[in-house]
Amino acid sequence: MSEWKFDWKRFQKHNKYTDEEMKTFMNDPVRAKAAPMLFSPAILKKNMIIEVVESHGCSAGLKPGDKLVFRALGILDPSKSSPWCAQAMGEFGGIANLLQDRYAAGLDPNDSIWKYFSCMDCGPKHGWGQVIMKVYVEDEK
Repeated sequence: MSEWKFDWKRFQKHNKYTDEEMKTFMNDPVRAKAAPMLFSPAILKKNMIIEVVESHGCSAGLKPGDKLVFRALGILDPSKSSPWCAQAMGEFGGIANLLQDRYAAGLDPNDSIWKYFSCMDCGPKHGWGQVIMKVYVEDEK
C-alpha cells in the first residue's frame, strides 16, 4: 500500500484555479501547508457535530439532542442531520473555520475553548426563544 500524496494539479482543477491563482496560493506558506491536510483522506473520517444542548421557546422546534453532521469538518450530511432553523446557523462558518484551522495546525479540534454558542434569537424577553448548541468532532463510524 503506497502512502497518499497530495495532488496539486487535481486541487487546481477541483477549485478551478488559474495558473496565476495557483501561484498566489502556493506563495502563501500557511495555505500551501494547510491544503494537503484539509484535502487528505484522514479529514474525510472527521465529522463536525453541532448538537442542541438547551432550547427554550424555539418556534422551529429545535430540542436537545438534535444534530447537524458535517463530513470533513464542513460538508453537511443531510442524511445524518436533523431539520434545522436558519437563525441557528449564524455561527457555523466561523466555527468550521476554527476547527479546520486547528486540524490543519495538527491540534485537536475538540480542545478549542469555543465549544458552545447560541442561535441569533435573544430569547423570550426580547425575541422568541433561544437555542444553545455545542460543537465537537467525531471520527466517522
